[in-house]
Amino acid sequence: MHKLSLVLLALFLPVGTCLADGMEELFLKQIYANGGKTLYCQESFRPGDRISVEEIYDERRLAQHFGCRSSRLCDNNPEFAEIRRDRHSLFPVTRKAELDRRRTLFGDLPDTTAADSECGYRQSFQVFQPPPHAKGNVARAMLYLHEQYDLPLLGTLEMYQRWNREDPVDDEERRRNGAIAEVQGNRNPFIDSPDRANSIKGSSPLNMQFP
Repeated sequence: MHKLSLVLLALFLPVGTCLADGMEELFLKQIYANGGKTLYCQESFRPGDRISVEEIYDERRLAQHFGCRSSRLCDNNPEFAEIRRDRHSLFPVTRKAELDRRRTLFGDLPDTTAADSECGYRQSFQVFQPPPHAKGNVARAMLYLHEQYDLPLLGTLEMYQRWNREDPVDDEERRRNGAIAEVQGNRNPFIDSPDRANSIKGSSPLNMQFP
């Protein structure tokens, strides 16, 4: 399935150092053909609306994982390209949320940290805490990437397991998983079987949080 996924992805999405407009448009057309809602802010959008698409795994740290000082230097690495194209790791977001999330890692913040008035997420220096309704989506996407590609978790395993429990899978997440499977050829097993998250064992209690 892993090789099949790579072939299918190569057919549909071009390589680039960032999500090009054509790639974003294709992803939205394939997975959100009837429109949908953004991940963090739950802002509704329709087909043709201008929506940003976020890669859930930090691009710089993905490049570092493959020994590259920048994503551009990893362009010719097929696995790096495959991971960045994997639709299970891509989410529609508002431009504001995209900017606030940039160069941060997922983490827990104290309740004293002010929440965004429109979207409910909290942010501090290098840390971004998703709003409650998005925590499970983020967790299941990160755990998928960890298992599928053996990527280090950017954040603690305990945190993602807890987020997975606190924000259960909903109908929209199931629909999205099915739509991605039709195009890409594989599903996110943590959406089909959320309890799978509890079976993961971490080698480090902190993994790669704030390296």
